[in-house]
Amino acid sequence: MKTWSITEARAQISSLFDAALQHGPQRIERRDSEPVVMIAESDWLRLASEYPDVADLILKSPLEADDLPPRRPARALA
Repeated sequence: MKTWSITEARAQISSLFDAALQHGPQRIERRDSEPVVMIAESDWLRLASEYPDVADLILKSPLEADDLPPRRPARALA
């Protein structure tokens, strides 16, 4: 993965874009900040589809109602 400075990325945004599409993820660094990675949308969609969202995890959980602790009544806000 190639690393670009933020200045270099700004000046060569078209090259950065092309590199992400042709060669894969491109890392962009900015001083005093966490780096970011630019990837092609097709790669992002593939990665995102591999991980379930929270709702899927809950719905597919092996827990049953008897496994959960008893619920307390909701507090009424005054």
